[in-house]
This record gives sequence, C-alpha cells and structure tokens, in this order.
Amino acid sequence: MDDLLQDLIAYAIEKKASDIHLVVQNQKLQIKLRTQNDMLDVYQDIWQPAFFEYLKFISRMDLTSPYVPQSGQFKILFHNHEIFCRFSMLNNHNVQTGVIRMLNTMHAIELNALSLWKEDTNFFNSLVPLRQGLVISVGPTNSGKTTTLHALLHEIAKTKKHKVVSLEDPIEIEDDSYLQLQINESMGFTYDVGIEQLLRHDPDIICIGETRNSYTAKMVLRASLTGHFVFTSIHAKDGKECIRRLEDLGVSKKDLASVCTAIISQRLYSRGDSKVCVYEIMDQKTLQYVLEHGRYPKEFKTLSKKITEGIEKGYIVDAQAKYDSLGFSG
Repeated sequence: MDDLLQDLIAYAIEKKASDIHLVVQNQKLQIKLRTQNDMLDVYQDIWQPAFFEYLKFISRMDLTSPYVPQSGQFKILFHNHEIFCRFSMLNNHNVQTGVIRMLNTMHAIELNALSLWKEDTNFFNSLVPLRQGLVISVGPTNSGKTTTLHALLHEIAKTKKHKVVSLEDPIEIEDDSYLQLQINESMGFTYDVGIEQLLRHDPDIICIGETRNSYTAKMVLRASLTGHFVFTSIHAKDGKECIRRLEDLGVSKKDLASVCTAIISQRLYSRGDSKVCVYEIMDQKTLQYVLEHGRYPKEFKTLSKKITEGIEKGYIVDAQAKYDSLGFSG
C-alpha cells in the first residue's frame, strides 16, 4: 500500500495537483486530481477500496466510528523532502468520499514576482516598512492567498529588524526567516489558543493564517489595535464581501476603518506553463469610500476590471477568467 501511495503522490505532484479526491462506491474506488484548470481522472485498475481504509489507518482515524466525519494527517518522504498530507473523509449511506490535501509542495515566490502589474508590486513593497495595521488576503481556495502572505512576511523578515511569527493550519510554505507555528487541534493547540499564546511572546509582525470565526476576528482586531502589524486571510469573493463577512463575525465598520491597511482580493489563473495572480487592492482611502457608500469608486480597478485587462494584455490564457470577470460586484 505504501508503494501505491508513493506513486499516487508522485503523479499528483507531476500534474501540479493541489488535492486528491477519492470516492468508494459499489466496491470500487475512483480517484481524481484537482489541478489548476480541471478535475483529472486517474484511470488504473490497481486502486481498490482497501486503499481508502489504508489512508484512514495511516491518518490515525478512529476505525471503530466509520460513519463519523473525520480528519487526520500523515507524511510521506518524496525525493528526500517530507510531504505533509491532510486526509478528510465522509461516509454517507453506501458512499465514502475523501480528500487528500498535499502540503509543503508549494514554492516560495519573491515579492516582486507576485504580480505582472507594476502598481501592485509598488503597493506590496510599500507595506514592508509598516509596523502597525491589518492586511487581509481574500479569495477562494487555491487562489494564491498563502503565497501572497508568505512573500510579504519573507520580505519583512529579511530586514531582520522585527520579530515575525505566523500561526498556520497547515504550514504550506516552510521559511526559516521567521517563526512558523502549526495548529494542532488534536493536541488542543487551536487558533484561539495559539493567538493568545502568540501575543505573550512579544511579536512585532503577526500572521494568522485564516480568520474563521468571531473569536479569531476579535483577536486579530485586538492585535492590530495594540501596536502589531497583522496579516490574515478570509474566504470571500472580493473586498466588499470580505467587509460583509467581517461584520457577520462581529467586526464593526468603525473598527475596521481604524485599523485596516488593505484588503487584497485575488484570483490565480493559467498563463500557459506558468500561473498569473490577479489582484484587487483596496487601500485605506478606497476602504473608507466603500464603507461610507457601499460601492467601489468609479475609477477603482476591481477584480473584474483587472481580469479583463489581463486577458486583453495576454497575461491570462485561462477560459475560466472570462466567466469569473462577469461574476463580481461593482
């Protein structure tokens, strides 16, 4: 079974997949890979339902409770590099589904290589010397939020002037230039506990990997208000939806206006053999306008405008981009 897993992980990395999807039904195991552009079928007659059980075993799931949704993790050595994998499973009637999220397969990107738009690069560099505020990275899964936050943290840490600490679940890009702490809920080290402990260790720059609930949102706000420069991410469509989500989590518009430096929304698209990230950057001035009027200024470059511009300039060669550009609010 271990050799099969090695082969599957190797194939997924070769295809630049982010996740491996598994479905057991009618005593058959189906496997698909989530790549940048689509879901790729893995056609092999070697995959048996027993492989799904093996994944549950190595992920240290409770095999005596097969009908309870569970998550676990395992690691595998690939080319002398440890790949951490998180495995989540559901069992519903006669169907079992599971997803393997592969971690530590991402590569670091320099800050100046994040965007093909010069104005974006200039803005990112303007954040490096700051020492107080809040930067929120916004987008769906696989939109490049982690890569953006890492590049910013790495550039700040390179100055060696301040203590940079991140709290992540999981650590997707390893970086020796700053302290990275990984959430371990089974050991009681949750985001809630981690944030409280982190604030006692005299950090200057803090990254909270994801703001998931009202308590985390409250602590992110508290850290920003007490003289720290805080980075976090939120799953939302764009900047306006991010504001609505924060309000739902108990963050008032007044508090957001007082601490937020920028809301950076993004999408990741194919550019042939490479990828391009498209950013909507809502700075403090734009944020104030949106909070007061409930809409973007006319001259503001929304995600829709940036995607359209990227297609016209030949930056993006991804069919999905055109559909996405029509789905954003103005």
